[in-house]
Amino acid sequence: MFEGVETGTGQRWYVPIMVAKGKTDGKKVLLQAGVHGDELNGVRIVQKVMEQLDPAKMNGSVIGIIGPNRSGLERVSRTWSVSTDGGETIDYNRVHPGKETGNPAERQAWMMWNKVYKGNVDLAIDYHTQSTGTAYPLFIYADYRNADARTIAELFPADQIKKDPGEAGSMETTFIQNGIPAITAETGEPRIYQQDMIARGVEGALNVLIHYKVIEGKIGATASSNKTYIGNAISSIRATTGGFAEVFVKPGDTVKAGQDVALQRNAFGDVVAKYSAERDGKVLSVGTDVVREPRALLVRILEQNPAATCKDGC
Repeated sequence: MFEGVETGTGQRWYVPIMVAKGKTDGKKVLLQAGVHGDELNGVRIVQKVMEQLDPAKMNGSVIGIIGPNRSGLERVSRTWSVSTDGGETIDYNRVHPGKETGNPAERQAWMMWNKVYKGNVDLAIDYHTQSTGTAYPLFIYADYRNADARTIAELFPADQIKKDPGEAGSMETTFIQNGIPAITAETGEPRIYQQDMIARGVEGALNVLIHYKVIEGKIGATASSNKTYIGNAISSIRATTGGFAEVFVKPGDTVKAGQDVALQRNAFGDVVAKYSAERDGKVLSVGTDVVREPRALLVRILEQNPAATCKDGC
C-alpha cells in the first residue's frame, strides 16, 4: 500500500500497488485503473493480468495500481472531492504531474509521480471507461506521433482508436511528455463489470507484455485482426436544452452527415429538440441517462478528417 496525501483529519489515503518483478532485466510496464472512481472495468482487468504473471518466467516488471484517485473511488465518482471552504470537485486526470504544495488532488498526483512512477515505468496503460451516464465501446486514445504508443494501441483488439495529441494534465499525456509511451484504454461503461470488455482489456495487456518480451506467449487478437476503426477527430453532439432524451444510435454504428441521432422531449411528451450528425463517422459514445441537462452528451462521433492539420489528431 502506498501512503498518499492527508485527509482533512490528518489521516492518509492509501493506494494498493501490486508488483511482479522478473529475474532478468526488461521493460517496466504500468497497468493502472481508477484514475476516475466510477470507471471500474479496468480494476478487474489489472487484477486478472497480475494474477496470470509468474515472476520466475518474466523479464522486467509489471506494476498494477488500483485507484490513485482514492477520493473518487471511495465515492464511485469521477472526481476528487475537496472539502475545504464548502467543497469542490477536481478532475484527477487533469492535474498531473501535480504540485508538491498544491491542493489534495495535485499533491496526490505529485506524490505518485515522484515516488511511484518516476524511474519505475517504461510503458503505461491507463484503463478508463466512459463517465456515469454515458457509454463507450473498447476505445483507445493514442498519440500516434509516438511510435510505441501507436504499437501499444494497435496491440489491443479495440473497436475504435483515436489518433490524439493528448490532453494537458492527463496521465497519458504526462507520461508521453516525460518520454514514456502510454495510452488511455477506454473499456466500455462505468460503474459495472462487463465481462467482454474485461476479457479484451486483459488480452490487450498480455499482447503488450508478449510484444515487449516481458512474458512469453502468442499474440492474440489485435486491432488488425479486429478491423479496428481508426479516426483522428471527434464531434460531440450535446443537448441544447434540458429534457428527456431518446438516442437512436449505439456505439459502433456507422452514421452519415444529416442522419437523425437523438431527440429530447419535455415532461408533457412534446419534442423540444432534434439532433443530427454533422459529418460521416462511427458512433463512439452515447448518453445512457434519459434525463439530460443543457450541454450533456447525447452522441459522440469518431471521424476520419482528411485535413493535413488533423493527420495526428485534432
